[in-house]
Amino acid sequence: MKKACEVAFLKVVELGSIRAAARALDQDPSGISRRVAQLEQRLGAKLVERRGNATIATAQGQLYYERLSSIIGQLEALEAEVSGEDLVPSGLLRVTSAIDFGQEFVADWLLDYRRKFADVEFDLVLASGFVDMTQNGIDVALRVGELPDSRLIAKKLADVPRVLVASPGYLKRKGTPWHPGDLQDHEFVFFSPTNRQQPLRLLGPDNVPVRVQRSGGIAINAVRSAVNAVVAGHGIHCGPLWAFAPHIARGDIVQVLPDYTQRQLPLYAVRQPSNVVPARISSFINHVAERVKSVEGLITSDAPA
Repeated sequence: MKKACEVAFLKVVELGSIRAAARALDQDPSGISRRVAQLEQRLGAKLVERRGNATIATAQGQLYYERLSSIIGQLEALEAEVSGEDLVPSGLLRVTSAIDFGQEFVADWLLDYRRKFADVEFDLVLASGFVDMTQNGIDVALRVGELPDSRLIAKKLADVPRVLVASPGYLKRKGTPWHPGDLQDHEFVFFSPTNRQQPLRLLGPDNVPVRVQRSGGIAINAVRSAVNAVVAGHGIHCGPLWAFAPHIARGDIVQVLPDYTQRQLPLYAVRQPSNVVPARISSFINHVAERVKSVEGLITSDAPA
């Protein structure tokens, strides 16, 4: 019972509210509140206080939180060592990824991983934006783009090149751009309506940056559907190479202005900090690090120059 009270208190301080802690621990808010109150009564000290919708630690509560976090971490490490949790993958693994990348790759990677480790169950949470790992109990997040400063632990897996592409039919009908300025006369398949107001940033062969305004075209916020629109000849698209590499190889799509490059985005595997990392988490991240090497359109450290 004592440990349940301590865990509830730690989660409330970590997430800043009783409701958030209840969601993360899959418990009722009243139960979390009751456990924190029991802990305060046992210690004879006020540990948290309400400020609007937030619950924050008092000075005594913050001191207790910092010392208790260390003790709980050591206890979890000891339990993992004794039980073998840090050696043999088992238990529930919760993973999140962007929808399109997850459908294209991550689901298969998880299925392949489970063939090797049958004692691991998994939840795959696909979302259009970054999922809060703590509040949603996520073990591993696969994220593309620069990461905000946080307590999370990130392992870089690859770089994601972006390319300008169009179908041969579209270029035959509208003409092939030979210079970035030519793009202003073309239709685009945008990933987001806001892209219409945002300039396209390119880096020329002489490393001189170029900005091109775009306006006309359609917007589709799903990579697969955008690929289909490009193949069907609805315009030029700026997107991740991995989504278009098979079509480029078949000739369904061609690169536009291949001498002009765009900033590559990093692909990370992200996990929460922990004194002990369960084997299911560490081994899955290693599994993904190997699988990305075989994805056409991703650049890893092992990729040929």
